[in-house]
Amino acid sequence: MNRTSWRWYDVLVVLAGGALAGLLAGLFAGDPSTAGAYDADRVFWLIIPCQNLGHIGVLVLIARARRSGTLADSLGFIVEGHRWGWVLAGAASSLLLAVLAEALRSLLGVEEASPQAIVEAAQEVTSTGTMVAAVIGVGVMGPIAEELLYRGLTIRIALDRGMPAALAVVVSAAVFTVAHLADASLFSRAGAITLSVLFLFGLFLGVLRIRTGNIGASIFAHSGLNLMTLATLFFIV
Repeated sequence: MNRTSWRWYDVLVVLAGGALAGLLAGLFAGDPSTAGAYDADRVFWLIIPCQNLGHIGVLVLIARARRSGTLADSLGFIVEGHRWGWVLAGAASSLLLAVLAEALRSLLGVEEASPQAIVEAAQEVTSTGTMVAAVIGVGVMGPIAEELLYRGLTIRIALDRGMPAALAVVVSAAVFTVAHLADASLFSRAGAITLSVLFLFGLFLGVLRIRTGNIGASIFAHSGLNLMTLATLFFIV
């Protein structure tokens, strides 16, 4: 295994692979120029799963091409069942971050939360089947794909380049946050608050990665936050 075979531009390649897969899925699902082309069913049944599989697929292809070893060896993709409790920690952190975001909005005089596209799609879900698809895509596949990319690949590259662990965590959180700017709705004052909260959560996940030695705990925690958010959008908001 040659850990130094990972390169910084691999992060961009993986992001592009997921974006392209999601775009092609959207085009396959229907003309994106028509109204409702990205409704909840299409988002959660097709676009989100394809984005996640695109990220994971590109990572696997790069690892094989570079002979970097398995994702478990090179990126810490080890999910240990006894760490399931971090799901609860992630769910709790979603509540704490929501309170923090509300406090920041009040302090800065921002009246409304940022209408993220994924949030709007979740609020449109009406069928049980699409709820299940959202849980699988956002609550399970999404955390795996994103933790492989940000806490796996990004931190691995940073550490291999000699960065201190603390700086590697900050870099991974920054990349995690900036990547969310693909959602144009975040280019606003409300969006800046959302991005700040995401950065803090990214720091938390990065610390978990460093302290546990793999991305299993961060996957569980990320899943907990996403599942709690979905439950809130489905049943409360």
